[in-house]
Amino acid sequence: MKLQRVGTLMLALLFTSSVFPAERKAKAVYCVRSSGGEWSLQRFRPLINPRSGLVFTQMSFTGTVLEAVRLRRFYPDYEVAFEYKFNSLGKLTGLMGSVELWGQWTAEANLYPENDGTIGPVEAKYYSPRNRDHVARPEDSREYEVELSNAPVYMTIQSLPCGSMLQEAEKMNATQE
Repeated sequence: MKLQRVGTLMLALLFTSSVFPAERKAKAVYCVRSSGGEWSLQRFRPLINPRSGLVFTQMSFTGTVLEAVRLRRFYPDYEVAFEYKFNSLGKLTGLMGSVELWGQWTAEANLYPENDGTIGPVEAKYYSPRNRDHVARPEDSREYEVELSNAPVYMTIQSLPCGSMLQEAEKMNATQE
């Protein structure tokens, strides 16, 4: 009987949050470029209007740690996005780019910046936007791949849009629920 109680107690402990802490959810702060080219911080995701040529970065934090930065540009028929990863020293460690021609295909590529800030050759993989199945390279893809080759390269966190406002972004993130 005592062994059964111990077993029940062990099972109860296994399913408590102290044993298996809840997955920490990343929170985001947004840095939006105005029509005049200035960048400003805001807590809320911008309204996406592809005709307006919206450009913004999404800075994702887990606690006080900046996990990733995603730069998004919208055009009437497609979106270009770049995801930047940084190490604990604030140096760029990874850059991935994607182009989505809405309703037709998505291209994704790991991008490798050279020391001079340019992007080397791009080898994109193509997917169906509906189910992520691989698709053959679309005929019209070359004109959009140029967008990936022209990725803005930010070698440090401080060089990002709103990088100079990172402390303010951290404070905004800390006050989010």
